[in-house]
Amino acid sequence: MTWRTADVLAAENGLTAAVAETEQAMRAAAANLRGREPSTEDIRRVMQFAKTTEASPALRALQDRIARGGLSWRQVLTGEASHDPMVRQALDENRARLAELIKGEEIKPPAPRRRPRDEDEPQTYTEDAW
Repeated sequence: MTWRTADVLAAENGLTAAVAETEQAMRAAAANLRGREPSTEDIRRVMQFAKTTEASPALRALQDRIARGGLSWRQVLTGEASHDPMVRQALDENRARLAELIKGEEIKPPAPRRRPRDEDEPQTYTEDAW
């Protein structure tokens, strides 16, 4: 009788799949960074995005965790924390938007609404106007 029972074989298969998934996540993270460290500006853009309602709940939860000191955005964006299921989920759910942010595309705030200028309103005020 062999010691490799059906349970042991299932556990081996599960471990092999988990290792392959982790390696794939690390390769994807490295590809997104194109072989470079994320800049301070990249990290700032990702942090800003993670605090918006546009970010997935998983990314917002990761932002909270990072704010409490459990991880850093640099660890997340370089793939050092890719073994963490919470990190993997947040990256998977926001992959396209994070890739845009790391490429350097700015989140542009909406243009401020300009008030129409009233022609009758004086542009400068003098003591006489009051």
